[in-house]
Amino acid sequence: MDGPTPRRTVDGLIGTEGGKWNVVTRDSTHLIDLDNGVVTRVPGLDARPSINDQARRLRSFDLCRFGRRGHWTMFTDGWSDEIDFFWHDTSVIVRTELLSPGDSV
Repeated sequence: MDGPTPRRTVDGLIGTEGGKWNVVTRDSTHLIDLDNGVVTRVPGLDARPSINDQARRLRSFDLCRFGRRGHWTMFTDGWSDEIDFFWHDTSVIVRTELLSPGDSV
């Protein structure tokens, strides 16, 4: 009997690949949907809650490489005189894997 098909992993993303990705860091997981430009942080057991623990539209995708900290910016929820955009720096990335088309982000 065959087991589950292993997910495709890559050393990094530049933001133009498309698809849905699971970016696992030392402390959290980030579900990134590059087709729809959305990212959601899922905090790990020892991670502190963040304003980014919900789906947010990507504004820029600056760094997402194995062994380094990821960095991207996200649009705010609406107009704000005080905040232009949200940003996120991840802990060190340990795995980046392509999700199956049926997986939700």
